[in-house]
Formats: sequence, C-alpha cells, structure tokens
Amino acid sequence: MSSIGLGFSRVFPFAAALSLAGLVASPTVGRGETPYRPEAGMARSDVPRLYKWNLAAIWEDADAWEAGRKSLEEALPGILECRGRLAESAQKLRACLDHRYSLEEQLQRLNVYAFAEFSTDRQVSAAQARHDRVQQLATAFGDATAFLEPELLAMERELIQRFLAEEPGLAVYRHVLDDLMRRQAHVLSSEGERVVALSGDLQSGPYGMLNALQQDTAFPMIKDEEGNEVELLFANFPRYRGSRVRSVRQEAVGAFFGRLREHERSFAASLDMAVKRDIFVARARSYDSSLAASLDADNVPVEVFNLVLDTMAANLPRTLHRYVELRRATLGLDELHYYDLYTPLVPSVTREITYEEATGHMQASLAPLGADYLKVLTRGMDLAQGWVDLYPNRGKRSGAYQTDVYGVHPFVFLNYMNELDDAFIAAHEFGHALHSHLANGAQAFVNASPPIFLAEIASTFNEELLLNHLLEQAESPDEKRALLAKRLENIRLTVFRQLMFAEFERDIHAEVEGGGALTAERLSEIYGALIGKYFGPGFTVGDDDAVEWAYIPHFYYNFYVYKYATGLMSAIALVDRVNTGVPGAVEAYLDLLRAGGSDYPLDLLKRAGVDLRSPEAMQATFDLFADTMDQFEALLQE
Repeated sequence: MSSIGLGFSRVFPFAAALSLAGLVASPTVGRGETPYRPEAGMARSDVPRLYKWNLAAIWEDADAWEAGRKSLEEALPGILECRGRLAESAQKLRACLDHRYSLEEQLQRLNVYAFAEFSTDRQVSAAQARHDRVQQLATAFGDATAFLEPELLAMERELIQRFLAEEPGLAVYRHVLDDLMRRQAHVLSSEGERVVALSGDLQSGPYGMLNALQQDTAFPMIKDEEGNEVELLFANFPRYRGSRVRSVRQEAVGAFFGRLREHERSFAASLDMAVKRDIFVARARSYDSSLAASLDADNVPVEVFNLVLDTMAANLPRTLHRYVELRRATLGLDELHYYDLYTPLVPSVTREITYEEATGHMQASLAPLGADYLKVLTRGMDLAQGWVDLYPNRGKRSGAYQTDVYGVHPFVFLNYMNELDDAFIAAHEFGHALHSHLANGAQAFVNASPPIFLAEIASTFNEELLLNHLLEQAESPDEKRALLAKRLENIRLTVFRQLMFAEFERDIHAEVEGGGALTAERLSEIYGALIGKYFGPGFTVGDDDAVEWAYIPHFYYNFYVYKYATGLMSAIALVDRVNTGVPGAVEAYLDLLRAGGSDYPLDLLKRAGVDLRSPEAMQATFDLFADTMDQFEALLQE
C-alpha cells in the first residue's frame, strides 16, 4: 500500500526487540510457591499453561481462524463496489471508508493470531502455513483497496470538506483525509504512480545486495576469553566487541573492521544505490530533498531534524566528550578505543529478579500514573489473564515485542530468564501494551495505532520510571553505579549513536544530491569526521574505525534511526515533567497515549508538554546524562 494516507499500518505487529547492557543474573527461581526454571531448550508442549498467552481471545482455535480467513477472502471483492463512486455523496464516502477499515480490522485479527502462534514455535508447519496465508491475504487486501487513494486525490478539497460537514460519521476519518490532501502535491498521476510502483523490486535491490555481501563476507578465527579459537560472524560480533577481556575485544574489532575494509568498495556500491533510490523517489514526488520526503510521512519539518542535531552538537563537550574521559578513567586505560566502548562500565553485579518480583517493581515505579493505569497494568501482568507469553522454549523466536488486536487486548511476547535486564524489557513492552490499550479504548480503529515516531515514547517512559525506582531501592554503591551505568549506556546508544547515524545519513544524501560520488574513501572520510566530532579529543580513533558505516544496516532504512533518539528524548522530558510535579503532567501524558495516531506526532507531543520544535524539549536528556555522570563519579570517590 502507498504510505500517502490510507496506509496498511495496523496489520503487522510492532516488534521491539531490545538488547540491554546491565546486571547479569543466574536464573534459578521462578514465580510463586512453585519454583520454575525457564529453559530455552524446553519443548513448547512442556511449558506450563500459565506461562503461555491465550490466543483463544482472538480466535477460539485454528479452525475458527481458517473460517475467518475464508470469510475475509470472500468479502474482499465487495469493496470494489465502491470503485468510481466515492464522490457520489457524503454517505457513500463514509460507507466505503467504513467498509475498507472493517476489512482491515478483520485482517489484523487474522494476522496477529498467525504471527503470535508462529512466534512461539516456528517448528510447527501448520503455524508457518497460516503465517504465509495471511501474508498472501494482505497482498490481496492491498490490491482490492488500491483504488481508494487515487480516487480520493481526484476529488476536490472543497468537496471533501463539504462531505465532512454534511456527514457527522465522516469525522473519524478527518485526520486521514486531511493528511492525504496535505500531501496531494507529491502524489503523481496514475501512470507516474504505476512507474514508481513498478520500480519496487529495484528499490529493494540495495538491501538485498547488503545481505548478500554480509553472507559472503568471511571473517577470520579469533580467540575467546578461554583461549579457544572461535569463528567471528556478524551475529556474534557484538558479543566479542563487548568482552571484558581487552585482548579479545581488540582482536575481534580489528578482524571485523579489517575484513570490512577489504570489501569496502562493494559495500559502498550497495549503499550508494540505496541513497540514489531515496533521491529518485523524492525527486519523482517533487520534494526538495530525500530528507524532506522521508520526514513528510510524519509531517516533521526538516528544521526540526536539524534542530535535534544542532542541540546535541552544542551539548557534546559536557556530555559525550566527558563520558569518553569517564569511561577511560573508570576502566583504568591510557587510551580509549572503539573496542573499549561496549565492555561493561561496571563489573557484573549479580542480581536475580523473578517475573513476580519484576511486576512488583513495575507497579511501584509506575504508581505516579494513577490508579486506572495501574489497574490495567496489574491485570495485564497477571499471567492468568493470558496477555503474556513469558519464558523461552525451543522453536520460539528471540527478543520481545508487543502487539494488539483492536477490541481484544494487547499481547506481550517475552523471553524472560530471571535477569534484571528482563525486568526492563518487560517494562518496555508493557509500556507499548498500555499505549495500545489506552489508544484502542479512546479511538476508532482507523486512528488508534500510533506512528513509529511516537511508539517508542511509552516504552522508554516506563523504563525510565523503573530505573528511577531501582536507583532509590539500590542496596549498595556498586548496585547503584551499575544502574547509573545502564542509564548512561541507554542514552549513549539510543540518542548519541543514533543521531550520529542520522547525521551521516543526512550528509551522504546531501553529497549525492549536490553532485558528489559516494566512493568507499568518501564514505569513510564523512564517517571518520563524525567520529571525531561526537567522541571528542579524548578518543583514540583506530585505522579502520571509519569503515563502521559498512556494518550498519539502518543506513538503508531511509532516515529511520533519528526516531529512536527523539523517542527517548521525549520520554525523558515527559518523565521529568511528572517527577517535578508539573501541574497536569500526568493527565497530559495519558492523553498522549490515548490519542494513538489521531493527529500528527509533533502536535500530539506539544499537547503533552514536549515541543520538539524547541531545543528546550531536548535539553532534559543532555542534562540527565551530565547529572548521571556527576552521580557516578561521586560514587567512585566514596
């Protein structure tokens, strides 16, 4: 589907896999009076019913799902009765839009069930088949409803406004229609849209090239912490990059980046094509730049993107540059290199935390959000309610995510192993779950799903409140230092690192738009300059550090990564408003969650008290980072 206005946004569940560096635990105790040891190798059939979510809330069983699939398949052609008739009357327009979103709601129910079932045991062929069938049905849905946007765009704005005034039932579609009209100038003729659509396979080519390059790039053997030879891979590079043994991480980084350097011209060719793809689409749609085209999906001005980068740059000396010195001193190093950035800042502090204990901490930390929020949270965390699939099992996918079915309830997917990191992951996903619950309860289906720009705010908001609570409860200076280190790493990786990536994206697109060429040497020159800018004079740049651009797949995602940074910065600003007792801050935040996707992200955030058009909204993050370093250093001196 086109992303112009009637996008197919709710069907596929938002998956938020999270990797958190923090305290390490030894899982031994389960929940309640009957100890339970989570084991990743356990068969799905051996996992107690209590620890599995209840998909019968969506469809009673696979037979009911199949009946629903056939029903929707048979119903799809009915939407074609609306073709050529949207402008007949306000009532006809409403009936057609109601029909279209009713079909999508049915498709969502089918997809969430199939995706959730397949996620928990990918060894079941029947689940794989249902997952595949619903993808085919999604394609059929897109084909059947493709006529809607072109016909709406062919209607005069004045006619649509008149229809909105005549038919009260169209009010629920006002934002969708306004957004479509707003971007009308960037929609091509039907023939032009067909040409862009036909280029879809070509547009996916650069990412396919990257995947092929990654599969074909063989890395040398390295020695692990026990002196054993192990094969270095894309998949295990982060593990060895963060080793506590400096010689291991130094060898891993040297071998990894060295091999990327050997293939840098091929990686540069694929990234150059990805940039040219973005520029092609932007110019075809008459945007001033590829950056402007990408941001326009959320109605975010280029000035806001640049303001985020400028505000961050002004704070670098007191934040990331200082952090480099703090990390170097804490680790007792003469020089800080790239291979020293990912090893734990604090030696491991063992702390086990069962799911039952984690839910208690979440309830205590989220109490400021009020009794109604806690009531829903408590119900959702109660395993007997069927919202949660808690422990790993053989065949279950890794990571964590939240998905929801409109009119049912959210579903939270975890791989809980009784570690402190798992508590933060649970808080993150329940942030998404409460966001979905509140938005679904307050909005019609068409407006309930928040855009990605807003989606990460509720999750990281919960993590921040949980971290504040655990810091208050810390029983030793070492535990407190470990938690402070977690906060520093969260901000460093989610804000500073992602904004460095975003600035690199901006610069390489501008390079080509200005007539330049993205050779491997030029890409490394641009990236190397950013390393120096971000990490400052205390950081020692290695010979191959600048080739890291060849490792980051996000550069193929068309200006996606800055949303990670704005999400956390917004969450921190909102938490600050709540913690400092700003009048109405809690209700304004809850209103943001209830709003879902009913308006543009910047406008919804501003109503909640965070205006990303102003640098003050971002300053809370940099102030928190600096204050956290103050606390960390004070504990080091004790």
